[in-house]
Amino acid sequence: MVGRLVQLQVVEHDHWATVAQQIQEDVLEIPAQRGPIYDRNGVPLAYDVPAYEIALDGYLLTKPELLISLLVRELGMSSEEAKDKVYRTAYFTWLARGVDYEVGQRIRAQAESLGIKGLLFFDSWKRAYPQGPLALAVLGVVGVDGNGLAGMELLFDEELSGRPRRIRLLRGPGGQIYDLWEEDPGAAGKPLHLTLDARIQWVCEREVARGMGTYPGAERGFALVMDPGTGEVLALAHGPTVDPARPDPALLHPWSVTHVFEPGSVFKALVGLAAFDQGVTAPEESFSGDSPILVQGAAVQNARGKSYGTITFRRAMAQSVNTVLVQVAQRLGTARTHAYLARMGFGEKTGIELPGEVNGILNPPEKWTELDLAVTSFGQGIAVTGIQLGAAFSALANGGTLFRPRLLPGPAEVRGQVASPDACRTMREVLRYAVNPDPNGDPSLGTAADVPGFGVAGKTGTAEMALPGRGYVADHVTTGMASFFPWDDPQYMVLVVYQTSTNPEFWSGSTAVPSVGEIVRGMAQLGIVRPYAPTTALGRSG
Repeated sequence: MVGRLVQLQVVEHDHWATVAQQIQEDVLEIPAQRGPIYDRNGVPLAYDVPAYEIALDGYLLTKPELLISLLVRELGMSSEEAKDKVYRTAYFTWLARGVDYEVGQRIRAQAESLGIKGLLFFDSWKRAYPQGPLALAVLGVVGVDGNGLAGMELLFDEELSGRPRRIRLLRGPGGQIYDLWEEDPGAAGKPLHLTLDARIQWVCEREVARGMGTYPGAERGFALVMDPGTGEVLALAHGPTVDPARPDPALLHPWSVTHVFEPGSVFKALVGLAAFDQGVTAPEESFSGDSPILVQGAAVQNARGKSYGTITFRRAMAQSVNTVLVQVAQRLGTARTHAYLARMGFGEKTGIELPGEVNGILNPPEKWTELDLAVTSFGQGIAVTGIQLGAAFSALANGGTLFRPRLLPGPAEVRGQVASPDACRTMREVLRYAVNPDPNGDPSLGTAADVPGFGVAGKTGTAEMALPGRGYVADHVTTGMASFFPWDDPQYMVLVVYQTSTNPEFWSGSTAVPSVGEIVRGMAQLGIVRPYAPTTALGRSG
């Protein structure tokens, strides 16, 4: 016995040390059950369902040709892909991950029936979206390795992921698997509750899809609904929609947060709010609405070059007269106009819980010219995100308090006061008139958003897009409408924006404005909102 020990420990030491080094231990990590995501009412938007991870032990493999046929038939692999995996010079190869549970069961049963050996089946989980593509641009998706790739799934990946299941493998000198065992069963991820209301989200997604299919040239759009009193995001719908089975990475970035645009005449309401707050104008004050107006030698025009003669500020908002807002901005001056826009949150991130948010563009006041001030008054020369615009209009709606827009429930976060309650109420009344004007006067550009009994107020906007090296291009257009209801005590802020790169006759009055009306009607049809005021035969509301 002593002699044998000497032989093993001394004479054959190097040989057995080499063998020991060749025996390897590997660890496989199988994603734990991921935490579900719910809307504000407990409706599941994403959760995990049982699935399989299927691997191949090449050392034990039998009947490879039958296995190739099985993979092609059940998993939809090409013959070349299946052959590459089956004949790979490795003792452990992942064949497929996140395999539907029923499909995995069929593969296991058929493999046993055909005498195919060498398959390894690991219980796992797969992400499912019970509402289909609903809110997928916000939710994001999960990769085959169980990690979030976009949206909330990415931002809250650590909380949702839990602790993975760990399986230890013991390999021989040739890589063959000697043994495997579960080292750690893992732990499920935590649930995530959102402020979204699945019903309102559905209404908005349906309307954006309808708009993109109806409005000639519409290439993308979004609809945002917020609670102006808290900053909670109730819906954030984007088009085109994302297919959860084959998600397009380009569509997984909610462009209302990750991209900027020039807001156009929607911005007039915010510049006008600053003017009311500073007392430099009033709703019934008269201005010249003639076009053009000269600023630093440049002719600033109204839409289609139309002149309106003498017109009140109220009517100028309803008719969206650029030249009147230029005069108002000139009274405010660069310093005050810029200060108000900064106070409203433009030029910096809102802090919404989505990855990829951008700052927008608000140049410092010392770089502004008189012409910059003029065009900013009607939303050109400044770049905003949809979520910034929605937060600013929510502040106008609630009496002047700017809240951080948020997708997670919790206490409201105040970011500042943008204007006085009196100034906000005056502008709300003007914006109500812009949707529901005097029936004996000229029609308003926002009339199509009016829904009897709901007191919708808002401002429309149409803006040409500027392209590098080309300046403003007539057929590249952004249209939008920012609105809220009921106008005298707003409970909801609704913002709709569309874009085209092919239609020079793309106007807010025939795109975003009717979409706002349809969203309000859709919410009413589902019983989410009810009329706030009695209606008359004329369809006017308070």
